[in-house]
Amino acid sequence: RVHITKATLHQLGDKFEVEPGEGASREGYLADHKVETFLIIPPKKPESETQNGQVTASFSQVSERNNSVGEQGMGMATPGGPAVTCSTLEQNDQTLAMIESNLLPDRSTCLECRKWWSTEELHPALLWFRNRKQETEYRNQSDPEFRCYIACTSLIFLAMCVMQICTIPTTIILYGTMAPTVIVLLIFVYLCWLDGCCGPRLPSDTPVDEPGACSPPGQIVADSRCLRLAIFLVSVTLISACAVITLVDYQPFPEPVLIPTTTASAIDNGTNFTESGENGTMSASFLDTTLTDAVVQYVPTYLYSSALVLAAISVFLRMGFILKLILMVASVISHTVIYSYLEFFQDYHNVHDDDSRFPRIPFEIETALVLAILVIFFHILDRQIEFTSRTDYLWKAKLKVEQEEVETMRGINKILLENILPAHVAEHFLSKRVTQDLYHERYSCVAVMFASIPNYKEFYDESDVNKQGLECLRLLNEIICEFDKLLLKPKFSCIEKIKTIGSTYMLASGLRPGKEENSTEASRKAEHIIIALVDFAVSLMGSLDQINRDAFQRFKLRVGLNHGPAIAGVVGAQKPQYDIWGNTVNVASRMDSCGMLGRIQTTDATAEVLMNAGYQCECRGPTYVKGKGTLTTYFVKTPFDDRN
Repeated sequence: RVHITKATLHQLGDKFEVEPGEGASREGYLADHKVETFLIIPPKKPESETQNGQVTASFSQVSERNNSVGEQGMGMATPGGPAVTCSTLEQNDQTLAMIESNLLPDRSTCLECRKWWSTEELHPALLWFRNRKQETEYRNQSDPEFRCYIACTSLIFLAMCVMQICTIPTTIILYGTMAPTVIVLLIFVYLCWLDGCCGPRLPSDTPVDEPGACSPPGQIVADSRCLRLAIFLVSVTLISACAVITLVDYQPFPEPVLIPTTTASAIDNGTNFTESGENGTMSASFLDTTLTDAVVQYVPTYLYSSALVLAAISVFLRMGFILKLILMVASVISHTVIYSYLEFFQDYHNVHDDDSRFPRIPFEIETALVLAILVIFFHILDRQIEFTSRTDYLWKAKLKVEQEEVETMRGINKILLENILPAHVAEHFLSKRVTQDLYHERYSCVAVMFASIPNYKEFYDESDVNKQGLECLRLLNEIICEFDKLLLKPKFSCIEKIKTIGSTYMLASGLRPGKEENSTEASRKAEHIIIALVDFAVSLMGSLDQINRDAFQRFKLRVGLNHGPAIAGVVGAQKPQYDIWGNTVNVASRMDSCGMLGRIQTTDATAEVLMNAGYQCECRGPTYVKGKGTLTTYFVKTPFDDRN
């Protein structure tokens, strides 16, 4: 029942039904001051209707019951665990939506060029990061797939070599250029794929990531941007040169075929050769069929080789698309210029001019257009690949920042949680996902101390001089802060602050879960934790004495101490509170409440442990303790006894 006074009833109005409480008959204080009391009548629950002996509920009651069950299922406050309200779930949904919008990539097609100009972090044309630091980090990051690129380039070059050897006449220049290029590419492939150095490395050898360890050449190439760039440029230059190097001394025309004619005119569509002699005039001509058979075998080979050069450039996916575009354009221009200066390419175009879709376009322009289309195709593909790679880097960078923020928030939460809970309890709640179980600890021996400042109540005054008690609270806060600083000393590491109740400071020592000693060490543990609390109490008196001198006050500390078994645990849902319970705690509190200013009062069992440890204790004699009867208590002698 809720017991209220008449003044409280006037504040409540008619919101509740009440009945006479008759508190004066049970409490003398109320009778002396003639305080009229009342008891609040609990509101009656609606009765359910009964039909044929069965209980039925209305639809509204069923819906309310379902709502209440739903709230409990949604995580309403349950004993021993924190509550999760609907607002908390809504916040979680908003957080998940924010993470998905910021971190998860949107669906995109293979060639979605609109995103190149829509991103804020990248330059729309160059696709460089606007942040120079990010651009430098992106370019200097490792490329473990580079060895695959150089291997694919080598395969493309081998295909070009086989094609040229099978279709065009073999010369010294052909073998003299392709053989060294193959050797260079194989060396590059070997270095990029070599995973060990200095011989085979045993598992017991020094790890690669340790300072001074021998890194494999493949890892060195993958980590060095300059080496990758040098290998790329050398490989592309050699392949591009080998594609057209055989045209240096190539003879496109076979030996002349002499054909006798009756006129001095040459055969149409041929090249003339005239010789004067006794038998008359002889004319030589290359037949169309001979010319056609010659150029058909050679010209497409060089055009296909130029296309393979473009593919070899584009296969390096992590190289900059602008650099690859420059190299492809340079290769197309150089090859087109070389082709335009050779007559048999033009003759090939003239022979197939009738079959061409664009018969009036010059050979140079037609060849350049075909290669330019390939360049544009590879460029778009390279640009899309680099855009994907850079956005992937951005997502990873954002994810890393989010993870760092999460770790920072976790550290802050841990610090805040350790301010209200012991370190081992805070670690338990941070590491365990489901915390609905009641957390508790059982100890066979802990020491509990209550240290209070009784005359602080006389000092506290809500007057205008003290700003309605604000200055008094400021001084109390300074005292508690000085007490808390003492807990940071290593010798007091076994002491745990439980809570403060007004001007009372509650502590305990020996709270170490899972580290209970056996019976042979129990006495040693009891001695250690009790001595630690006594030394801490003396330090508290010293700090309070210093504050008295600075603030011109006369505060005195009253300390109660006891040891024995206790239970510790966390109570509360929204605001968890670590506390300890048991007869040991109650007796320690009574030792404080019935003690004397400036003295440390203990029970006989605790005093016996202290005297065995060399501390001097003064027997106070039989003392009445509220709720415990008469107990024999002791005062522990301290340097501050003479000042009382």
